[in-house]
Amino acid sequence: MAKDPENLVLVMLREIRAKQDEHSERFAGIETELADVKKQLSSMSKVVTYSLGQTSETQLRQTEQELRIDELFDKIEKLLTEDSTS
Repeated sequence: MAKDPENLVLVMLREIRAKQDEHSERFAGIETELADVKKQLSSMSKVVTYSLGQTSETQLRQTEQELRIDELFDKIEKLLTEDSTS
């Protein structure tokens, strides 16, 4: 009879070990999936940052071009005004 409780404990320990092995496999799979998600988020972050940077840069260039066009129109008007008074 003394062997029965010992065997019962060993059986339970084996079941616990088997469950831990299952959990280890599942956690490994989850870690892999999480690493993939992290890579995708990193890529998306880079794309968004680049896109927002491009938008800001484009707006800056457009503003500079508008100022330059205004300056050129002012010069043209000045030249036309000078020619018509001459």
